[in-house]
Amino acid sequence: MINLVSTANDGREASWKYPGWRVAIASLVALMFGPSTVAFLSFGLFIHPIEIEFGWTRFQVSLATTIASFTLAAVSPIQGILVDRYGPRRVILTSIPLFGLGVSALYFLPPVPWIYYGVWILLPILGMGIFPMSYLRAASAWFERRLGLSIGIVNAGLGLGGTVIPFIVAFLIAHYGWRGAYLGLGVIVLVVTLPIAFLFVRDNPSAKKIEVLHTAGHSWTFSEAAVTMPFRLLSLAFFLLGVVTTALTVHQVPLLIDAGVSTARITAVLSVYGVFVILGRFFTGFVLDYLPAALILSVISFGGATAYFVYGMGVNNVMVFPCAALLGMVLGAEFDVLGYMLKRYFGIASFGKIYGAIFAIFQLGAGFGTAALPYSRQIFGGYGPGLIAFAATALAVSALMIRLHFAKEPTPRAVAMEQGPTPALE
Repeated sequence: MINLVSTANDGREASWKYPGWRVAIASLVALMFGPSTVAFLSFGLFIHPIEIEFGWTRFQVSLATTIASFTLAAVSPIQGILVDRYGPRRVILTSIPLFGLGVSALYFLPPVPWIYYGVWILLPILGMGIFPMSYLRAASAWFERRLGLSIGIVNAGLGLGGTVIPFIVAFLIAHYGWRGAYLGLGVIVLVVTLPIAFLFVRDNPSAKKIEVLHTAGHSWTFSEAAVTMPFRLLSLAFFLLGVVTTALTVHQVPLLIDAGVSTARITAVLSVYGVFVILGRFFTGFVLDYLPAALILSVISFGGATAYFVYGMGVNNVMVFPCAALLGMVLGAEFDVLGYMLKRYFGIASFGKIYGAIFAIFQLGAGFGTAALPYSRQIFGGYGPGLIAFAATALAVSALMIRLHFAKEPTPRAVAMEQGPTPALE
């Protein structure tokens, strides 16, 4: 079946004057200073100074990210519902000022556990509308032929933010303390992302007419998608990815310190990690338009498993750099693949709900992983056993992606047969 609207749109996407590219690039910039980078990816830099000021253990301090991950898991489906109902632009513009003010308020954070953890429950709620799914939904609605590249561009904002923000945070902490760093980050959110999103992030008025050819014009609902094999395999794989990738992002600096890596080398490792997150976003986005998505993530996850194993052996020499590169590629690839596959399988109509559900599952894994890794250090006296377990987990993800590649593509007819006959309307 040939979709004439989609076919006509393909030619326009080849031009960089196509308005969808402005949406993608603006989304990239906005994600650089969104909650994924400001609240989560930068948190490792705040652990040590908060430990010192509050007199808490590393587990007590880092528990905040576990709590935030579980909160995000709860609100992600709500984000998807809101984006599908009201469009990403309205949700984004509502969330940016709320999140910016919330981050700035961390300046006043007292060493009181229930307040500390309560704030980390509140932050994901305030920033609910500006996690990556909203921007991916906005940009992907403009693309068919260049869908993979557009998703890669949007998600590259996380890699760029993960590279730039550590330098900003390190500078602010050195000159103004960790409280001043959070105040500065909140101001950046307000003065950078809000005007950019307001001016350039637009909903595609023709989105409902541009359905993916693979769905044969069928507009998938969440309930239809949720019973398919691809949805189930992706849910399991992304739960496991949540366990390993978020924990490593938060604890990479502390584990390198424990391994005896110098401060100068740690800074270089973080730079390599950030660069390969960016490269992973662009590279994966580009090749998604030409190679099977599941096999791409399978190969990259295998590389991540190798890196976790090497880290787990306590390596502190130059091998830390290729490990950082491999792990950066995993973080760079995972959500490019997810966004691409969900639109290819299920179309755009319920993209927010479907993506939000799997992202919630990912965050459940993230909450578990960020708590389990420091706890294993506390039990075993080091990160090694936990990282070896992470290597096995990444291998499981690689195997699941191979299974997904060979799974039968879902069709509306197959779903209808699996769900059983529909009751007659009275």
